[in-house]
Amino acid sequence: MKANNHTCLKRELSWWDCSSIIVSIMIGTGIFSVFPALIAQQNPSTLMVLLAWLCGGVFAWCGAMCYAELSSVFIDAGGDYVFLRNIYSYKGENIISFLFAWAQVFVIRPASIALLALIVGEQVAQVSGQAAMPAAFYVLATALVVTGLVVSINIRGLRVSKQVQNVITFLKIASILAIIGLGLLKTVPTDGGLAPLVMPAQANGWKVLGGFWSAMVLTMWVYGGWNEAVYVSEESKDPCVDIPISLFAGIFLSALLYLGVNLVYLKNFSPQGLANTWTPASDLMTRWFGPQGGVIASGVIIVSALGAIHGLTLTGGRMTYAVAKDYPVLKAFSTLHPRFQTPHRAILINFLLSALLLALSGGKINFVENLTFYTAGVFWYFFALVVISLILMRMFTPDSEIPFKVPFYPVLPVLFLLITAGLIWGSIKYKPVETLAGISVLTLGLPLYYFLNFQKEEYQLRKKYNAEWRK
Repeated sequence: MKANNHTCLKRELSWWDCSSIIVSIMIGTGIFSVFPALIAQQNPSTLMVLLAWLCGGVFAWCGAMCYAELSSVFIDAGGDYVFLRNIYSYKGENIISFLFAWAQVFVIRPASIALLALIVGEQVAQVSGQAAMPAAFYVLATALVVTGLVVSINIRGLRVSKQVQNVITFLKIASILAIIGLGLLKTVPTDGGLAPLVMPAQANGWKVLGGFWSAMVLTMWVYGGWNEAVYVSEESKDPCVDIPISLFAGIFLSALLYLGVNLVYLKNFSPQGLANTWTPASDLMTRWFGPQGGVIASGVIIVSALGAIHGLTLTGGRMTYAVAKDYPVLKAFSTLHPRFQTPHRAILINFLLSALLLALSGGKINFVENLTFYTAGVFWYFFALVVISLILMRMFTPDSEIPFKVPFYPVLPVLFLLITAGLIWGSIKYKPVETLAGISVLTLGLPLYYFLNFQKEEYQLRKKYNAEWRK
């Protein structure tokens, strides 16, 4: 890459900075909400619950290694979008990569940010009492202020943004470690503790396997964000080294924290007790510290949600920036700030989309929660296409031109694809209506794609005509 100027992104991210992004996005609010309970409902034994969380980490690592190889070859900002565009483009048609970007930029990412911002608003409202104004308005106002503040930090420059991200990530890790340490020191309550450790011998094997697979679908929802470092590979100091290390470190640390928190939940509630609590973190803190425990839990959730919002804003701006560079009509969103060298307009458009969803929600969480739930499962299809693109790339790229190679190739890519196929089947089986609704959201991007492609062809024809006229 050329020296830093107003036309290129700065290379300022170390492997730790990239790992911080992964940890902050992966460990959002899912581990503190209903997901541990839903997973425990599918696997009513300590061993099976912990195994589901462990397998989720292993599966995420398999995918991450595939992404690391692709990012070492295609180092442009944009991650999945760049991989899909470079491998599946044919005669100027980039429909697969565009549909991925459509769902990410216009639906899932702003919905995820809006959802997390509303969670922050709800937690702040609970702590403050919000007696001065209606609850929904207070939550909405807080959510808008939070997203606006995060956007302004990201526009101010990559150095400022990464420093804020690292501080939030440190606070998040420290608070979770405190929960784990305190939880492991606490005595086991009289309501069962870790029992039952294993499934009873008379349990139906197929039913146990089906429950475990459903738990894996839920677990991978919570592990979402394992691939986020590839969106900033262009800004990494040494992407061929930093991105693989950050993917491994981020996933490894997140998996350890997930296992630790779930062990504490199981120790204090028992598998059956965990299956019956929808707010495990708040219930646990209340059990330990009484009424003040809810305030402590809210603080942990707020810090965790803020870190995820910041990470999603940082990486989301890079994806929008990558898409805008490919379509002349969106050229304005591919420019960098003349002073801070950040894709400020791409970040702003993401903020506006999140703010729109917040306004439509009216401060109530159900709207964006359902939108996120309906669309997130669709991305297993794209994860599979990205890994297939790795196999295709290997077929046509000399080994000498691939700086980082997937270990145990082709075992890891094939294993990832097999498990992905199972997760897609599990998603359809677990929530068929929601899965079909997510696919329908993708089709809404088709008219926009053909409009942008038409504008692109018009632009190229005008460019060719002007060049010939000058001659």
